[in-house]
Amino acid sequence: MPVATRTNVTRLQPLRALKEQIVALDAAMLVAITSTEVGAVHKLRTTTRRVQAHLELLELLGHGNHPLRLPEHHSQTRAVAQRLRRIRRAAGAVRDLDVQTSMIALDAPQKAVVHKGSTGDEVRKQAKKLRKHLEAQRDDEAKKLVAVLKDEEQDLAASLRDLEQMIKPANRRGITSSALLEHAEEFFAAQAKPALGQHRARKNEDPNENLQRRLERLDEDALHAIRKAAKLCRYMVEAAPQGTPAREAAARFESVQEAGGHWHDWLLLQQLATDFHGRNAELAHRYEIHTNAALADYRLRLSELLPKLTA
Repeated sequence: MPVATRTNVTRLQPLRALKEQIVALDAAMLVAITSTEVGAVHKLRTTTRRVQAHLELLELLGHGNHPLRLPEHHSQTRAVAQRLRRIRRAAGAVRDLDVQTSMIALDAPQKAVVHKGSTGDEVRKQAKKLRKHLEAQRDDEAKKLVAVLKDEEQDLAASLRDLEQMIKPANRRGITSSALLEHAEEFFAAQAKPALGQHRARKNEDPNENLQRRLERLDEDALHAIRKAAKLCRYMVEAAPQGTPAREAAARFESVQEAGGHWHDWLLLQQLATDFHGRNAELAHRYEIHTNAALADYRLRLSELLPKLTA
């Protein structure tokens, strides 16, 4: 939460922001235990990511050009992160199925507009079968999620209390929004640079062309890692006030996150269609086209963000 200092410079209190996210997580877990409907699962998964982002920020605050003096908290942070990971993965399995069934429904040709026996009709039938299969999986994964939440509820609450108690003396310590942005950009660069690797520029090669070559060589794991880093950075800097460079950076990180998420959703759906119907199925081919288009857009967004942050 932002506070004004005597010098009229807005300072942020990241530890208080973490506490607010912990409260939101507790509420999201309570809702998801009683109802695993689409909105509840989405809220739970997003909140776990936001808490994770603030835990990452907590680690960053003690380093860099603007270090913040904090009590020793690493063991408590690790305990929370470990339990969060289990919940996030369980919620992610359900959320992915929600997204996939929705994408299938929106993309599938309507029966009224395709001719019987045509390619479009075959795609429609294959999409219907795949969607029904995924909906059945969703029911199973939702039950697993509830079991995980019930299993982790008390232990996670205890781990969170330990962390809150440990960092409580530093709750009022603050940083400027510019320092927050610096931490987030350093975190993103640290995640992106290893994924990009080092590719020596060709003779007289434009730097943008070199970046494009590096982006084209990124494998699925690297692209996914950069997307997740952008998501965490977005959640870090969203605590900054409107109109600040940090808050403006949140929109850039979100753009990369959304484009990367769109690509990843189509990639997973393409793989599911291939596994379910076979690699030569019309539906798998259709989803491959969508995946490639989404990947091109994702690379474009990355080419706009990366030069500044990984120079």
